[in-house]
Amino acid sequence: MKRPVLSLLSVVMLLGPLATAQTSAPLPANSVPTVENTPQYSGPEDVAPTSRTLLAYAAHPNIQRRLSRVPAGTPTPLSANLVRGINADTLALIRARRLNPVRAARALALTLATVSDVQTIVDSSGRALNTDAVAAIAAQHLQSYLFPQDAAALERGLQERLASLLHGANEQAVADVIANCVLLFARADHADRPVATRAAASAQGKWQALAGQQAMEVNWGWVSPIAISAATLPQVTPPPAWNAPAFAADRAQFAALQTRLTEADRALALYWAAGAGSVTPAGMWLERAATLTSRYALSGPETARVLALTAVTAHDAFIACWRAKFQYVVARPQHWMSGAEAVQAGWKPLIATPPFPSYPSGHASVSGASARLLAAFFPGEAAKLTKDAQDAAYSRVVGGIHWAIDGSAGLEMGARVAETVLAGK
Repeated sequence: MKRPVLSLLSVVMLLGPLATAQTSAPLPANSVPTVENTPQYSGPEDVAPTSRTLLAYAAHPNIQRRLSRVPAGTPTPLSANLVRGINADTLALIRARRLNPVRAARALALTLATVSDVQTIVDSSGRALNTDAVAAIAAQHLQSYLFPQDAAALERGLQERLASLLHGANEQAVADVIANCVLLFARADHADRPVATRAAASAQGKWQALAGQQAMEVNWGWVSPIAISAATLPQVTPPPAWNAPAFAADRAQFAALQTRLTEADRALALYWAAGAGSVTPAGMWLERAATLTSRYALSGPETARVLALTAVTAHDAFIACWRAKFQYVVARPQHWMSGAEAVQAGWKPLIATPPFPSYPSGHASVSGASARLLAAFFPGEAAKLTKDAQDAAYSRVVGGIHWAIDGSAGLEMGARVAETVLAGK
């Protein structure tokens, strides 16, 4: 089985206008568009207005009332290092608390959206505020909500951070009111609604939990997205029927591939595994995003916007992915390979089979979304970002836990999520 490659449509979706502007003829099936690799950054106004908050409504009476009590003046600029530090702290909490992939993406989205919203609101306030202090305090509120076991340690870390920042009661009060606006959304986004129960599927090709497993986050497809309305959240293309020729061919190719995995295949699968105790797939993309903001020497406001949009796009892509997973309930490879049909008796995947359906791939969904979003900001990195997204999708195939169609569908849908976020819908 040759390594799956994206269709022209999927590549164009990932690269967006960059691909269509640079390709005048159809691409060969095994090619990836190249983008001139020169340092290049598209400012936030080019791809997403910086004046738009993500969660904290800037005109909210509580916010405006509190800002009105602060003396007029020029806010201090937000520090890129502070933003990257908050990102790194959140990733460390995700690792320590072993968050699952969808909850990790939500934690990153809520925290980094708060930082970005602080920058947007304070910068336009005309008030004498230390933006770093407001951002640090507001982010700590969200982190303490998301990781209540670590609240005391987070408070100590905040005080250490504030020790080097000029701040006072105004910074504390403004941070409190902005964080409270975000928390109103977070507490009503349905992430903590009672878990639905599902009867085990029995039809051919339908997913069933393995012995000892319990379906993970069955309701996540109905969590409220952040950057997109639920009504405009892109949906995954329906999968082919289990016995359709396309799916039958995909399964046959999968089985053949599993008999000749290379060391490179195994290394790729393990690199992208991103299981419990890791930063998870969304975290891997936030690490890439943070590295790019440093490499391109972005300002604090630019860094906040890039990291926040990457995080909320990944979160929204996971919501669309989970909605499809529990709508189509497609069986995992292990069910077919070593289950009742015993295609390869005794076969086990390189990576443990997760406790949720196969289609589409979560790794592919979040990777397609993150790669397309970051390519809009860093067009010189578009080809590399696209390859990383393809690698993430393919790693789940060689890892033995996804069909190739899971990856291609996830990449394409994720790219559409990013396009919708970038369009400001």
